[in-house]
Amino acid sequence: MKNCLVLLTKVFPFDKGEEFIEDEIPMLSKAFDKIILIATSTADSAVQTREVPGNFEIHRIKASEIKHKLPINAIKYFPFSNYNGCVSKEEKNEVKGSLKRKGYLTYFLSKSESVYKECEKILINYDIKNYDKKTFYSYWLYDIAYAAIKLKENFGDSMSKVVSRTHRYDLYADKNSLNYLPLRYYLLEKLDKVYPCSDDGSNYLKKLYPAYKEKIKTAYLGTKNYGISNQSNDGIYRIVSCCHVSPVKRIDLLAKSLGTLKDSGLKLKWTHFGAGDGLEEVKEYSKENLSFMEVDFKGSVKNEELMNYYSNNPVDLFVNTSSSEGLPVSIMEACSFAIPTIATDVGGTNEIVKNNETGLLIECNFNINTLGEKIKYMVNLSKEDKQEFRDNCREIWINNFYGEKNFQNFSREIQP
Repeated sequence: MKNCLVLLTKVFPFDKGEEFIEDEIPMLSKAFDKIILIATSTADSAVQTREVPGNFEIHRIKASEIKHKLPINAIKYFPFSNYNGCVSKEEKNEVKGSLKRKGYLTYFLSKSESVYKECEKILINYDIKNYDKKTFYSYWLYDIAYAAIKLKENFGDSMSKVVSRTHRYDLYADKNSLNYLPLRYYLLEKLDKVYPCSDDGSNYLKKLYPAYKEKIKTAYLGTKNYGISNQSNDGIYRIVSCCHVSPVKRIDLLAKSLGTLKDSGLKLKWTHFGAGDGLEEVKEYSKENLSFMEVDFKGSVKNEELMNYYSNNPVDLFVNTSSSEGLPVSIMEACSFAIPTIATDVGGTNEIVKNNETGLLIECNFNINTLGEKIKYMVNLSKEDKQEFRDNCREIWINNFYGEKNFQNFSREIQP
């Protein structure tokens, strides 16, 4: 019996982004005979930057084409009351009296339908119905989840499955300005299974939508095993951060927290991986206020380069200052190398950063002096205590975030 997987992403394997999918790809390749991957929101000039196994067929949809069709598609839903039966009574109550929410809903459904239609044009060229088992897999619980549902209705059968992962922006409605995400009831009703990347995410969905709790199951992501890094042994304490520099990541607060240690006498080095619009401002701050320590901004690098850095350089601490997270892959990577973390207690972060075991947790709205003191505490630990933190990191990673094991299990899980 042959099986086929239709996988919908945003940009992977084109350009940069969704790097955390990379380690899952080999396991999917082994579990399915044929995989049709559609990147649904690529730049016009996008180029494929990640290799995939031979049983993958890769397609892409230009984001500009979807954007161009939005106004025409939106008009089809006038007078904006029924939305082709996709909007439940509960959701109608949620958008009632809010023009912004109704506008978001109209935009979302218009975009979702456009993405579906483009995917449909691609799949028509395949003999999908000739496969015995078919899975339609959306990497995000957003517009592409709607597209996956519609593709199953069109190309699937009673033996087919349609599933979706969900992470952060596509999961936590209370983290956006409208406190609302469209078509939650519809998506949960139609999907066979939804896989949040953390227990926090699973509990969040189950609390909001108890009628669908049996469909919701945590599926941790994971990272490769590259071995462990070493502690510094030259008296310099080395700190690493890794993220796109954006308001939600708050790298400026890490820089300011380090600034509070100016008179501490500590020998520190901070290395940051990642670029973004706010990077130049952080660089300027660092020039003026962090001259007492070594600072190295690596910019945007490939994941392979980051892994090589961890493998070949001592790193003592990883820091994450995000105001919102799912369950950060960046922390999983650090943990795999036995690097402890200081992080904000948001999303599912506390499922990997165990306070006083694998690192230290700080409040979401932390004070820069507090983070400075936490860093100082970690620096001043005895060598034995530092090693205990590192041993704990490696253990929790092996037990919960070992990518090969997690992705192998997930590949079996999503088969019909």
